Amino acid sequence: MEEVRICSYPMPGYGLLPSSIEQVEKAAPDLIVCQGTSTDCGPFYLGEGKSFLDASNVKADLRTILDLALRLRIPFIFSLGGAGGDVHLEEALGIVGSLAHEEGWRFSTAVISGELDKEWLRGRIGSGAKSHKLAPLERLPDEIPIGEVDRSTRIVAQMGPEPIMKALDLVESSDVNGIIVGRSLDTGLLAAPLLKRKFSKPNCWHFGLVLHDGGQATEPTGHDGTLGVATNDYFTISPLSPFRRCTPTSVASMSFYERADITREYYPGGYLDLSKAKFEQVDLRTVKVSGSEWFEMPYTIKVEGAAPIGYRTISIAGLRDPILISHIQEMIVGVKKYVAEHIGTAGYRVHIRTYGRNGVLEGVEPTPDDDVHELGIVLDIVAQDQTLANRVCSLARSSLLHFGFQGRKSTAGNLAFPYSPHDVPVGRVYEFNIWHAVELENPLEPFPIKVREFA
Repeated sequence: MEEVRICSYPMPGYGLLPSSIEQVEKAAPDLIVCQGTSTDCGPFYLGEGKSFLDASNVKADLRTILDLALRLRIPFIFSLGGAGGDVHLEEALGIVGSLAHEEGWRFSTAVISGELDKEWLRGRIGSGAKSHKLAPLERLPDEIPIGEVDRSTRIVAQMGPEPIMKALDLVESSDVNGIIVGRSLDTGLLAAPLLKRKFSKPNCWHFGLVLHDGGQATEPTGHDGTLGVATNDYFTISPLSPFRRCTPTSVASMSFYERADITREYYPGGYLDLSKAKFEQVDLRTVKVSGSEWFEMPYTIKVEGAAPIGYRTISIAGLRDPILISHIQEMIVGVKKYVAEHIGTAGYRVHIRTYGRNGVLEGVEPTPDDDVHELGIVLDIVAQDQTLANRVCSLARSSLLHFGFQGRKSTAGNLAFPYSPHDVPVGRVYEFNIWHAVELENPLEPFPIKVREFA
């Protein structure tokens, strides 16, 4: 029975443990896969073109993984760059080039951009390509208007497995050692080699779903590697670290997280139905997975765009006066009114979060009136320019500090500030203005493949 063995690692830069690295040679994988792009850290990094990972940490992890792959002659597939635009990908490739120079490595990789050319996207929209938003936010239009393409600083897409499958042809037929891509679908990195071998689609996609975050499918979880062994009909997963294990619960948890309907995961060209999936303990550390189903749909890719909306200044404080806590909403309304009376209402917004009471979920908090003895206050100002943001924050912060309330017994400040200075200019602020699925006839079309040499 044909099988494919893949070692999967989480994002480079989070730190890799030696206990799992040491096991890779014993695992004898056909491929090493590492996913390193995400929108989890918000739109700033995509819009500003910066990485959310420290370059030194990324370099340390890539040194370890590339050394393994090149020394053991194991092909690799990496997505790199955090937000995944071309500027992020080039920064990551620069780190790879630096490592090659330092270590004396000579190798080549296929490189696939995950950033969309705006002219291409305008053309798709202009030709009538269907799109729909992927989050129920009022500020997101139902379809992508050309105006939002123009407003975006940068636009990326989660490429599906097809560009990676195409690049694997270069790995299998030439001296190309591996593949490095920008923004991509995490699961597609792992599904691609299996789909290329014509394994069943549900098995390929479920394999990618479970393994894409490495040691998050283990007990205990950690920034570690896992070994997946796939056949046409099922796959097994086990941790590389001898200090972890996989259980049906840990693997099922990885299968069902981060979505409203835990039994369905939507991908380019269809969705994975997990309602009949089986998770069986094979030995103390290994779980066998089978039984998922695949249902075809029109082929779409997720498109992500970030656009600037202003500049931010924040201030962080705490309070634990029980009388003030009981008047907290009155204080928030009063502070906003005070600022408006002095500055007007144009060109800025004031947002005051109260951590300890509704700070995380705010309006959808199911227990909004629970008693608390202290609150963390985050004063968040976004304005049309940094000067105005600083001015509003200063005024609002001083108003919070000295706000008078019924039952007040002391005229001392209401707040305790953990930091000095207490106002922090954060800089430019972005929002995801494009968060849509776009239909695509040719999955390869927007994702050019190039070969780059390193020495």
